[in-house]
Amino acid sequence: MRIYLDNCCYTRTFDDQKQFKIRQETESIIKIQEKIISKDIELATSFILHYENNQKIDEDHKNKIDNFYRIYRTIYIGIEFTDKLRNIVKEIMSTGIKVKDSYNIACAILANCNYFITVDKRLTKYESDKIKVINPIDFLKILEVSCSDR
Repeated sequence: MRIYLDNCCYTRTFDDQKQFKIRQETESIIKIQEKIISKDIELATSFILHYENNQKIDEDHKNKIDNFYRIYRTIYIGIEFTDKLRNIVKEIMSTGIKVKDSYNIACAILANCNYFITVDKRLTKYESDKIKVINPIDFLKILEVSCSDR
């Protein structure tokens, strides 16, 4: 199984954990990252994800995130894929998704990911037969069911 973690998943772990939902999402993301580290799940990243990460002010957070996906990614969709992404991005944007989010989803599709994981509620409403967009909490539930079916 291959996944793409939206930038907001990486930054969620640095958010204030006082709210139950944020803490629950953070715990789910950490469990997902553990599955990536143990190679139970493949991770895809992209140039747009790196671009978004580089926009951060906090250097420590930026470096921790960058190191994680540089070390553990299975596939990287680089800028050289822009032409291949263009039509996918247009299709996604036609549903009301913003440009950067559309590029992230398109990169996940091009990387043959099964899931695009995000804490952005607006994005979880996006539906496609090419990829499932899902919250990390719901993804873990699916993962637990599939593991118990083995």
